[in-house]
Amino acid sequence: MANKNKLSIYLIKRGITSVNDIFDSPDKIRIFQRYSETSTAYFVPSLTHEPGWLQSFFRRGSDGMLLQANSRVVLIKTLEIDGELRTFALTFGYARFLFREDILEEQFGLRIVLNSIKQNELRRISKASVGSNQKQSDEQLPKSSDISEFGFDVNRDLMKTVSGKSDDEMFEKSMLTGGDIFSLTVSRDINNIDELLVFCYRRYMEETYRERFAWIDNIKYVREKAAIERLNTKLIQMINEEAFDRVWMAVPEVVKWEDIRDFKISGVEDTYNDIYIEKVVSSMRNDLTCLDQLQSKRIYARASRDENENVYEWSAYKCIIAEIELEGQAYSLNNGKWYKINNNFVDRINQQYSNISLCQDEFVDYTHEDEDSYNAALKEALDNSYLLHTYKIAIGGGQGNNIEPCDVMWRNKLIHVKRNGGSSQLSHLFNQALVAGQMWLDQSFREQLRLKMQEDGYCGAVPEPYHASDYEIVIAIINRFTEVRPKIPFFSKVAMCFTATNIRNLGYSLTIKNIPVVNR
Repeated sequence: MANKNKLSIYLIKRGITSVNDIFDSPDKIRIFQRYSETSTAYFVPSLTHEPGWLQSFFRRGSDGMLLQANSRVVLIKTLEIDGELRTFALTFGYARFLFREDILEEQFGLRIVLNSIKQNELRRISKASVGSNQKQSDEQLPKSSDISEFGFDVNRDLMKTVSGKSDDEMFEKSMLTGGDIFSLTVSRDINNIDELLVFCYRRYMEETYRERFAWIDNIKYVREKAAIERLNTKLIQMINEEAFDRVWMAVPEVVKWEDIRDFKISGVEDTYNDIYIEKVVSSMRNDLTCLDQLQSKRIYARASRDENENVYEWSAYKCIIAEIELEGQAYSLNNGKWYKINNNFVDRINQQYSNISLCQDEFVDYTHEDEDSYNAALKEALDNSYLLHTYKIAIGGGQGNNIEPCDVMWRNKLIHVKRNGGSSQLSHLFNQALVAGQMWLDQSFREQLRLKMQEDGYCGAVPEPYHASDYEIVIAIINRFTEVRPKIPFFSKVAMCFTATNIRNLGYSLTIKNIPVVNR
């Protein structure tokens, strides 16, 4: 039986074949062996050294007995496949760090794997959430499973790598792993690798993944430097054209608004009640012409307890939210990251968001210091309403701990209020509304709430039996924008649509409400 080798295969972008273009430091590269004009193995000379843990842990050297070297070898092979030349790189040791940026085809391995496995044959995924906290996680299951078993949200998560088994004889029923790299273990070597590479390329070019995994094309990171530069150039152009319906600013993380007195911009004495892109631009000494000006400009959130203390600080660039179209393609800037968004996905989400019903009741405008003050004012303005945001109900563990029933309960409406602080803050609001809606269905939750309310003299506010279909959950967004339908970032629309579906599935009706900020 032939020996099996673990292979890590990359696809070089079209038109790149020169060693000087492929490697980050071509002057350090040496030829290991040239097999043909289009197939050469390269290496970087290794220096042997004692492992660092000898001194740090054992507190001694090895007298030359324990030496290690980081071997790095890359096979570069160009093949003609279906009438075009494509170049592959196979890495061994630590050679994957030798490449220049932006020379590798993105999702080469991911598409091979998704074109090769069944929907219920996934074993491991690496994912990143988009828009808000950009959380990254790696999950593995003991047996092959469907994507839903991984807690993967096809509308809000990016798949970075995936592992699964394929029945393809060419892959020898190996465990396949794919991201930008394609990895597998097969009985192939330098003498018979060409057939496998041709098969991999043809599998990569297939589009059968769209039958089962079409959502991987919905949202993608923009990683190519040249593309990011074009997008940033377009961003600066839009800011200078004052296209503030598509470019605005918001805090890039979940903040405690009660801890914030106001905002300051570096180089400016004035303070503001929010972050405004036009104020940032006017604070610059020179016309806005380059990205460095936005990255170096600082935004400070001053502490409520001490105006000389900053509780948060960000670069202006990280606070920008932009939704632009470049060369017919939709892109979004959120939390300092550019995303390429499938145009059909954009249309679908925008349509779903526009279909969410608006709350027609009159709420007071926001002229207050913080959300607590506003909630108290809203309670006073709505007859026979209850202020519930101070109640914390503990049920079970995890998400069930210390749940707020809502901010204000009025008649059959459970009202959740949050300031528009960008994707992170809004995701928190949407999740809070969904989890609270689930908890209201729990009888022990309602009993605890009823007892707490009775202690405050509120009797009969939580009737039994409780039916979700009798209640309306209102998501109210405090917003400096005055549109009747809350203006929120694209990724917040994605999250809102997800939340709306789940709340309706619980039996509730759902509405949204814009609460305009009125400057005092």
